[in-house]
Amino acid sequence: MIDSLDDSLSEALAWLQRVGSSGAGSAGSSAANGGDETDGAGAESGDGRDGDRGGGRVTGVATDDGDRDDRGGWEVVESPTSRTLHGVVHGQDGPYACGEGGLVLHRTGDAWRVLLERGPGVSENTLRSIAATDDGCRLWFAGDSGALGYYDVADGHLSDYSAPMEKTSTWEAIAVAGATGEERVRIANGSGEVLDCTVEDGCPVWGDVVEPGGGSTIPGLTAGPDGFYAVDTSGGAYFEPADGSGTGTDADSDSPATDSGDGDTESVDSDRTNDWKRIGVRNAQVDFQDVWAGADSVFIAGADGIAYRYDPRCENWTPLHVGQGALQAIRSVGTDAVAVATGGRIYERDASVRWTALDAPTEQSLLDLALARSSADVGDGLATVSVDVAVGAGGAILERDRRDREGAADRRD
Repeated sequence: MIDSLDDSLSEALAWLQRVGSSGAGSAGSSAANGGDETDGAGAESGDGRDGDRGGGRVTGVATDDGDRDDRGGWEVVESPTSRTLHGVVHGQDGPYACGEGGLVLHRTGDAWRVLLERGPGVSENTLRSIAATDDGCRLWFAGDSGALGYYDVADGHLSDYSAPMEKTSTWEAIAVAGATGEERVRIANGSGEVLDCTVEDGCPVWGDVVEPGGGSTIPGLTAGPDGFYAVDTSGGAYFEPADGSGTGTDADSDSPATDSGDGDTESVDSDRTNDWKRIGVRNAQVDFQDVWAGADSVFIAGADGIAYRYDPRCENWTPLHVGQGALQAIRSVGTDAVAVATGGRIYERDASVRWTALDAPTEQSLLDLALARSSADVGDGLATVSVDVAVGAGGAILERDRRDREGAADRRD
C-alpha cells in the first residue's frame, strides 16, 4: 500500500514538472513575439548564441531557445561546391554566384551548376564580388590578385581583364550601372582606391584611380539611381553623382586619413577625387561591410547587428538596430529590406520599422544576398526569376520563393 502510494506521488510530481516546463516555454515564446522594437531603440541584452555576446535577449531577434520567426520560407538547396561563396546577383536568365578559387555558379531551372571553375584568368583567384548590368545580360566579377572579367549571358562569351592599369591587389567590391555595351563600372580594392571604367564601342576604357577616403579598405560598392555609393572600414560613406557633380572628399571629413601600407599603389589623380563626396557617417559606431542604394534610401550593413539608413533628399543618417552578428549584406525591394549576417542569421524589415529574425536553416555565415524583383518593383528595369538567394561559407546556398516573402508580409499585416 505504501509502495503504491509512493509510486503515485512520484508520477504526480513528474507530471507537474512537465506541465510547469511547458508553460514556462510558452510564456517565453509569447514575450519574444509580442515585444515592440524600433530601428533606433534596440532595447538589447544579447541573444546568447555566441560566446562573445551577452546572455540576455533582443526583442524580436532569434535566440538559442528557438524563438525565431519561422515564416521566412528560406530553404537550403543543393550546392555543387563546398567552397565559400562571396557574391550573388540576379542575371537575365537566373541568379549567379561567385567565390573561392575563381568559382562562378549559375542557377538553371531548379538546380545550381558550375559555370566557371577557375575564374576569368584560369588562375584560381578567389572572386569576391559580382554585379550585373541593368538589363542583366552581362555579369562582371572581381577578386584576388587583380582578377577581373565579365560573362555575356546571351552567347556565353567570357572576357578576362585582370590586373587593369597594372593593379594586382585584391578587388573587394564591384558595381555596374547602365545597359550592356554602354555600362559604367567601379571597382574598389583594399587600399581604398576605386578604378573608373566605361564601356565604349564594346570595349572597356579604363579611367582614373581615385581614393574617395583616406585609404581604408572599401568592402562595399553599389550603383544607385543617382550615382555610385561606397563605404570603407573606417566608417566612411561616399557618393559619386551620375552627372559627375561631386564637391570633393572633405565634406563631413570627420575621420582621419589612414595608410593601408599596400605596395600596389600608383599616383592618384587628386582632381578626379572631387567626383566623390564624403556623405557620412559622422560618429559611426561600427565598421561597414556593404552598401545598397534604392530609389528613396541607402542602406549600410555594419558590425554588431547595426545598419544605417540614409535619406538623400534630407542628407540624414539614421542608425538601425537590426539584430546580432556582423551584417554582411543588405538589400531592399519596395518597402521590404533583408539583411544577412554571420552565424546563419537572416533579418527582414517590412514597411514598418521592425526588424525580425527569420528562421535560417544553416549555421554557416551568410555573405551576400540577391532579392527577386517583379516588373511591378522595377518598372522598365530587369524583372528576375522569383527566388531570393543568400550565399555564404562552405558553399551554402539558401533560397526563398518571392511569393513566400509577400505572404509573410501579408500575415504580419
